[in-house]
Amino acid sequence: MNVDRATLDFLNSFSQDEKNEGQRLHDEGAVTQIFGNHLLIQGRIEDEDWSCRTRIQLQGNEWTGEADEKSESGRAALYATMLEKVARKGDLPEAPNEVGEKTLTEVIEDKLGRGLTGEEDEYLGKIERRYRRFEIEREIFDSDLVRLHPRWPVDSFDPLTLWPTPPTDILEFWNYVAHAFEKGNFDFPEFLEVITDREWTREHMAAWEKRREESEWRYQVEVFEKRPAEESVELVEFRLRISTREARLMVRTEETGAFERIADEEQFTRLEERYTNGGLRMAGPSEILWSQFLHAAAKGESTDGGLILDKIENCRFLNRLFHQPELEGLIVNLDEIPYRIAEKPLRWTCRPDSMGGEDYEMQLLTGEGRDVSHTVRLLPGDESLYMSDEWTFRGPEHWIKSETLIEPRVVIPRSVIESESGVAFLYRLDSSLPPELTAKIREETLQICFDLSISSSATGATSEHMIMKITATNRDGTREEVLGREGWEVVTQRKGDSDVLYRYDRAMQRRVGRFIAPMQPTFDGNLGCYRARVTKNFPEKYAEWLESLPDEIEIRADKDLATLEADPIEAQVSFEVVDEEIDWFDLKVVVKVDGMDLSQEEIRALVQARGQFVRMERGGWLRLKMNLSEEQQIAVSKIGLDPFDLTGEVHRLHALQLAEPAAREVFDAKAWKRITERAKSLKLQVRPEIPPGLNVHLRPYQIEGFHFLSYLSTNQFGGILADDMGLGKTIQSLTWLLWLREQSGDDAPPSLVVCPKSVLDVWGDEVKKAAPSIRVQVLRNKSELEVDRLGRDVDLLVINYSQLRTCADELKEIQWLGIILDEGQQIKNPDSKAAKSARALEGQNRLVLTGTPIENRLLDVWSLMGFAMPGILGDRKYFRENFDKRKDGQSQARLTARLRPFLLRRTKGEVALDLPPKIEEDVFSEMESVQQQLYRAELERIQKVLLGIENDESLRKNSFVILQGLMRLRQICCHPGLIDAKHRYEDSAKLNALFYLLDQLHEEGHKVLVFSQFVSMLDIIREELEDRERPYSYLTGQTKNRHEVISDFQETKDPKVFLLSLKAGGSGLNLTSASYVILYDPWWNPAVENQAIDRCHRIGQESKVNAYRLLMRDSVEEKIRILQQQKNAMMTSVLGEEGFTRNLEMDDLKFLFSDGQVERKESKKAVPAG
Repeated sequence: MNVDRATLDFLNSFSQDEKNEGQRLHDEGAVTQIFGNHLLIQGRIEDEDWSCRTRIQLQGNEWTGEADEKSESGRAALYATMLEKVARKGDLPEAPNEVGEKTLTEVIEDKLGRGLTGEEDEYLGKIERRYRRFEIEREIFDSDLVRLHPRWPVDSFDPLTLWPTPPTDILEFWNYVAHAFEKGNFDFPEFLEVITDREWTREHMAAWEKRREESEWRYQVEVFEKRPAEESVELVEFRLRISTREARLMVRTEETGAFERIADEEQFTRLEERYTNGGLRMAGPSEILWSQFLHAAAKGESTDGGLILDKIENCRFLNRLFHQPELEGLIVNLDEIPYRIAEKPLRWTCRPDSMGGEDYEMQLLTGEGRDVSHTVRLLPGDESLYMSDEWTFRGPEHWIKSETLIEPRVVIPRSVIESESGVAFLYRLDSSLPPELTAKIREETLQICFDLSISSSATGATSEHMIMKITATNRDGTREEVLGREGWEVVTQRKGDSDVLYRYDRAMQRRVGRFIAPMQPTFDGNLGCYRARVTKNFPEKYAEWLESLPDEIEIRADKDLATLEADPIEAQVSFEVVDEEIDWFDLKVVVKVDGMDLSQEEIRALVQARGQFVRMERGGWLRLKMNLSEEQQIAVSKIGLDPFDLTGEVHRLHALQLAEPAAREVFDAKAWKRITERAKSLKLQVRPEIPPGLNVHLRPYQIEGFHFLSYLSTNQFGGILADDMGLGKTIQSLTWLLWLREQSGDDAPPSLVVCPKSVLDVWGDEVKKAAPSIRVQVLRNKSELEVDRLGRDVDLLVINYSQLRTCADELKEIQWLGIILDEGQQIKNPDSKAAKSARALEGQNRLVLTGTPIENRLLDVWSLMGFAMPGILGDRKYFRENFDKRKDGQSQARLTARLRPFLLRRTKGEVALDLPPKIEEDVFSEMESVQQQLYRAELERIQKVLLGIENDESLRKNSFVILQGLMRLRQICCHPGLIDAKHRYEDSAKLNALFYLLDQLHEEGHKVLVFSQFVSMLDIIREELEDRERPYSYLTGQTKNRHEVISDFQETKDPKVFLLSLKAGGSGLNLTSASYVILYDPWWNPAVENQAIDRCHRIGQESKVNAYRLLMRDSVEEKIRILQQQKNAMMTSVLGEEGFTRNLEMDDLKFLFSDGQVERKESKKAVPAG
């Protein structure tokens, strides 16, 4: 064997017996699976009566291995695995995705008899990644299956059990997954049916599930049998009895008839357990008292039903109880008399010692002015309470926080009272003062000052901080106080004067803590003052904070902070032409700042901040104002440029895009002259005659569309025709093809149309009807493609997107006269094989037809233009940085400007004025019984998830769970059976509403289109129609005879219902024989709904079109509808509709998952639920 040293050393490390056994295993083909790379090999070995997995890893220059079979057989298995690697010459599959000698892709393509489409290949890749993970970790989770089906519920983070024994290959793995999907009523892509053996999986699962079910039942029966019988529910009442030192819980039961104290820990624990298990019943006030007592007891580590009142936290608890009106009468004294709160509060008075001493006494007085003669219990809180034997009084805060038993008379030395701090103490207590003391007091105000500065050395780290030295000073500077960790500290004061006591108004000082809180400062013991960290958003936060401070506070800011109050510096903007080529100009943004010496890096940072503050290395902050008038800014945006772009990137624009008169001043005179001269040389008014050979009459707007396409070709542009659905894009493009052939003469090359499979025949029929001189071939399969016939016998080849991929090599070798991508959003993913194949085609004229150029993201239009006009929007990185920035309000305007010469979009309201009106109406139903219960349960589950989401980052991390929850709520709104097959025959308010409408429309003789995104919902509706013996047509992605189904519906004169999935029936269909549309379930993107309605609201429709949107009242469906309307401006992008879910924010999610009724501006039509 010719092997490397590391491999040879590994093989030589085995004993001769192990080598012999390993050789046998290898020779007999026991190595049933092997995959990996040059660093890691994994394998599976299966012998007659045992199997094991192996793992061999290269560490440094040495292979080390382990097997899950720890005996000599495991060692032999490792030897056999390495022999297999050597036999394959190291050529191993990266993933365990082989079935026998073939990959899963090869197995499927053999069974299908065709290659996989881009979407199919992408989905298969997801399965392979999940299997690879399973092979490595030997576990599979909800988070794996949700990637294969977005509606799969993520209920747990524990491994799933999907099989009786682990699958031996990826085919087995998929069949078990498919079985799980089938049980959960989830569909999967149709192409996988060829490898899905339901009967085999059911047989394997049935016996195992039965054994598991028997085991679970046996366990439950045995546990239930051994469990002691539950006690009957006990009716109880609670009250709280207060003694001198204790608050004791009292309980009354039916058995005792009277309140008794909870005597010990055993009784308290029994009550607690019974309450937890639902064995206690009590009135509302008792429940409040009991549940709050349990919480307080747990905090105070009390286990016997009593709370010691010498503990301050227990007295705070009593304070909270007394402030709850519901508990009135449940707190009693030793005589069982309920406590009452007196109307008048207690207060302190300061007076000479009543016992004849020379000091002062502090005496507690009642509201009537009588001395309190006994100790009282302090119950501290925001409003302090004092408790005696029978009464509770409001009163002042107390000076000692830790004491709860308060003496009503306290003697304080005269020297303490007759001092400035003593006077402040009395005023803080709102105590009355003796006259001789009042005569000595002088009022004085302290000026508060915030001395602020920036420091980079406040801590050992490199971060910057704002140092906040906060002082309070009197007018003549003889007294100064500084705010410290524990409060205000006196650092300077005047010399004592026995005849005068100064009293300082400290109302403002007490509020300083609240004033500085927004900056989130911390006290620095080393600096002796507060500091706040300088973060990225510090300038805005600082400015907002300064604005919030009262005028009475003096601010002293250092020179760095002072820059945050300075005006922005001004910059001159111009666009420099760095290169040009025929009609194309390469531009770069140039920004100059006068009057300040700034480096290019500093200017770039200021420009990128877009008017926001930038921290400068030289100190302080600066912000930049572009010296562009509003008209100039609009003009610059109109030509598709960003004045804030100093990346150094070159912008390639056409002269036609740059010739915006208002932008003249941002170009130098010579460049502007060249631009305008080039623009004038372009042929903008291209209006050829309708070419001969067209057998249909064009409407005026269709002639304009043809002229637009002719203008594109004349100037060697590609473009997009983005008219609304139903305005005749096919006819306009066929007219254009006829004109191109007329211009090219007899030697005209062939043209190509790529369209969805569902509209292949539509194109074929339309060509024969409207332009019979064009010899058309509709390609049915790859074998029909004969390249040498193109141009000679075939003028127009019509293929689908799957064929574009599979025939890519042949098609890219042909020079096409014109290439048309119909429903061009099919290449919206620039990384898909279809998009890559389209870009590889060679054609003189390129055109994209689409009614929705943007479905979910702005990158869609980049992909479309990457085919139609390569390079016009730059590469992907350039596009994202310049046009796909949500925080840049002008980015979409610039994109619109770049696209304007190459795109035409008209709505029906603008051009098809002869179309009959379209009336849309929201029809509401209300959930009941099981449907309502399921909805509430799912809503509460998602609400719990939302509790832990506080920002965009956590929102992103939980997006799978949230979107899955939204999907389940929407399914429940449709029918309970969509989330669980066992609810298939439960009542659905929406289904009742649907048939209420269908019954009326059937009696009136109308044909109706019913759309749903859920195929399983269409199946439920179909079954109901069959039960009622109603005629219907049915079209989903799995329908084979689409043409016949559509023709049958169009041609029948009788009332009929057409059931269509939103995906399969949302585009490419002409169903003008119907004039009623019902959208069974709403979709995020209104553009998709509009496409569905446009199946019948299009040219050829003679009747008014009525569209009903079925919604559940006060549900996520109604809220989606409201958000669609509220976010209309955000959703409407430069060309079509942006993805709705992409724009959801935290507030939107809270609204979607909120409880309660929805506020409505107007009432909508309602139909009975049953």
